[in-house]
Amino acid sequence: MASRSNAIGEFFAKIAAKRREARNERRVMRRAFFRHLRRRFTFGRFLTAFVTYVYLLICLFIVLVPIMWLVTSAFTNVNVIIDNPDGTITYNLTNQNALTEVVDTYLGANSGTNEFGLFPLVPDLRKFSVSNYRFLFTYDLEPRADYLKAFLRTGAIACLNTVLVVLFSSLTGFAFSRYKFKAKKTALLTLLTLQMFPAFMGMIAIMGIFDTFGWTNNWFWLTFIYVAGAIPYNTFIVRGYMRNVSKSLDEAAAIDGATNLQILIKIIVPLAVPIMGFIAVNAFMGPWLDYILPSIIMNAKPTVGVLLYQYIGGGVSSLVNNPVIFMAGALLIAVPIMLVQIYMQKYIVFGLTSGGEKG
Repeated sequence: MASRSNAIGEFFAKIAAKRREARNERRVMRRAFFRHLRRRFTFGRFLTAFVTYVYLLICLFIVLVPIMWLVTSAFTNVNVIIDNPDGTITYNLTNQNALTEVVDTYLGANSGTNEFGLFPLVPDLRKFSVSNYRFLFTYDLEPRADYLKAFLRTGAIACLNTVLVVLFSSLTGFAFSRYKFKAKKTALLTLLTLQMFPAFMGMIAIMGIFDTFGWTNNWFWLTFIYVAGAIPYNTFIVRGYMRNVSKSLDEAAAIDGATNLQILIKIIVPLAVPIMGFIAVNAFMGPWLDYILPSIIMNAKPTVGVLLYQYIGGGVSSLVNNPVIFMAGALLIAVPIMLVQIYMQKYIVFGLTSGGEKG
């Protein structure tokens, strides 16, 4: 019995010793952790972190407030459409004080005074309305003020430009990266030289050519101006990327009887999808966001950017002069760009760091 009780006592003594050891280890670790915090979080580091986060919050505020103001204004009723008792619609075309009406609807504002509340952030949901978009898609008193047609016209230009730029840039980049031919270096230098001159230098010449051949107000021919301007820059990017693809793949395919076109389509193109995705995004965004060239070439059948400028009195007094309509239309313009950016994000990041080496 004595030996058994001694064994039990030793057992519990070992447990108590292990508990004390674990408690001491936790105490040592806790003290080491707080010593590390004291060394790491000095006043200087705290001040640096504080200033950094304040700066980031200010930047976030500057970026988000205009966007929230845009969204809120787009869905605020400022009486751009008046429904008459007889079922007809009256358009309020020249409400230049529409933004003031929007500001007066926000929390903290005193209507009819100059005391504005938290106008970009806290809207009055009681004035939520889609009447601005009803105006955009139903106003047809003037042919060139048709927002839907302008939107589709701009989309057609952007899509066709994307296809042609990717096609021609891939072909020329493949040729310059894989083959040796006469005047190759001269052609590359010519493409490089073309990038030194801004596109605005040729604006008068482009206008003269379009007038001569009767191509004005024709979106199809306008697309080729964007294509021609994008090929030199994108050719250099594609060439630089394809030079990294091993030529042994081409040689192996040629031994198996593949033609040059089959090598390009079945071997090079699948490997060059990332850089082509990057080119496609840039090619789509260019004409979609452009204003100056369409304003000269497509005056009678404007693109969506030109039409929106006319909505705020862009030199055409007979059209709408209402900044809230402009905001509603601008919000719709951002949707395709946002979708393209989200879907092609990985290609954009990859393309920014690829295809730029010497050689």
